[in-house]
Amino acid sequence: MTYVTSIRKNGGRPVLLPPGGDVSEAEATVAVLDGIVIAGGGDINPAIYGAIKHEKTDVNAPDRDSWELAVAEAAVRQGVPLLGICRGAQMLNVACGGTLHQHVPDLVGHESHSGPDNGFGTHKVRVTSGTIVASILPGGEYFGVPTHHHQAVDLIGAGLTAVAWADDGIIEGIESTTPGEFLVGVQWHPEQGDDPRLFGALIAAAEMHYSERTVASSLPPLLAGA
Repeated sequence: MTYVTSIRKNGGRPVLLPPGGDVSEAEATVAVLDGIVIAGGGDINPAIYGAIKHEKTDVNAPDRDSWELAVAEAAVRQGVPLLGICRGAQMLNVACGGTLHQHVPDLVGHESHSGPDNGFGTHKVRVTSGTIVASILPGGEYFGVPTHHHQAVDLIGAGLTAVAWADDGIIEGIESTTPGEFLVGVQWHPEQGDDPRLFGALIAAAEMHYSERTVASSLPPLLAGA
């Protein structure tokens, strides 16, 4: 409900998309949406991005994996604004052909990204100036974010670029390289904090997408397809 509340507070109308649909359903559903949030959660099956399962990887939601992958791929193809949060950022990266680090403590030697077992910790991230995320959040300086994850982006997917990092070098933010396209993933949990700006930016992008979609649908068929 924290995601639903965050969308409502920023002027959006939330619609929940339960897992279980196939690719064609995802395509048709995304086509009538103005924006998408892919939320946090458990680990993505590493077989999806061609990796062997790490002993610390917990794979337990195959229906969610396949559904969110189809939704993310459809959003990328159709240019629908998307905000991926934690697992959602990872799913956006995987949908674009990227891979994941399956256990961050193996890389950094500490557990500060994980947070407590049943809650959220805090660590600092820095956003690169001149990016979409930096136009929403502070650029070039470290600031604290709510965190609870043990996996992260490794090889970055096609059409994406890294735009935020933790102070230990872990990628904490990705976005589209296409100007004006709102495909953003953050490894932290903005719905758990008191900064609504990422959700506000998603709603603004969704409103623009709605306007463009409405205009296109009102044009004669030949013009709409031109």
